[in-house]
This record gives sequence, C-alpha cells and structure tokens, in this order.
Amino acid sequence: MAQLWVRDGMDPEAPDAVVVAVVVDPAGTAEERAVAALFSYAYDGDGTFLLVRTDGWAERRVDGDVLTVEIVVHRAVLDALGIDGAGFPERPLVRPDAVRLLRVSTPVVGGRYDRALDVTAVLSAPAGAAAEQIVADVHSGEAWPLILAPPPPTAG
Repeated sequence: MAQLWVRDGMDPEAPDAVVVAVVVDPAGTAEERAVAALFSYAYDGDGTFLLVRTDGWAERRVDGDVLTVEIVVHRAVLDALGIDGAGFPERPLVRPDAVRLLRVSTPVVGGRYDRALDVTAVLSAPAGAAAEQIVADVHSGEAWPLILAPPPPTAG
C-alpha cells in the first residue's frame, strides 16, 4: 500500500527542507504500478526524474489534520505507457479532464506541512522497505525521486 510522508532530511543538499513524498511499490496495486510507470515517462533531471506539469501533477489538500495527495495525469500519458485508462475512472477536482491514478492520506500535526516544498516527490520501493533505507538510496543516488509539480492553473 502506498505511503505518504511529510519529513525533512530527504534532500541531501537541503536537509532542513520539508518534503511531501509518496512511496509506491512498483509491484503493488494497479494504482501504485501506474504511478511507478511514470518514472519511465519522465525526463532525467539532476539526480531526479521530472514529470512535465502539462503531463501530470500532484494535487494536495489538508482537511483538519489530514493531508491528502492525489497523483494525476492526462489520459494521453496512460496511452503512451500502454495503461488502460478504464481502470482509473476517478477525476481530479482541479482538472476533471485528467485521470487520478492514486490518492493517499496521512495525518499532519505540528505545522511541519506548512513548511513543505510546493513540489511532491514520488519514491519507488518494494513493500516493506525501511524508510531509512529508501532515504539512504536517494542520498546515495541509487534511487532517484520523481518530482511532481502542483496542478497547472485552471482556465478562466
């Protein structure tokens, strides 16, 4: 099952930066596998993969003390990846013409989320992997995060 983290120490160049990160199992649920497939669709960055905001993004909202992140792409991305869009009937609030791949939530307390970067990181790790090992793999460059921007502006 996908995890949602709000933590510092993720970025070795900015260890105090608070990062919102979604961790998916590439062999997990259909939703997790679809999100993991985005790594192959994204562009290589400097130690990261970058998904162009016109292709997909992360929508975040806080209700009370619960943070919810939705990972969203346009249907053309699913077509390019060979993923049947029929398995993803949910539409995002911001752009109902897009497809929601995954929704994950976690409690947030203590104001940490208020300091979080605007972008959302996605990490791919097998189920049961220890958080410390996942972060260590990112720091060593063995694993690159996929970086998702906030939603594009709405028309109007």
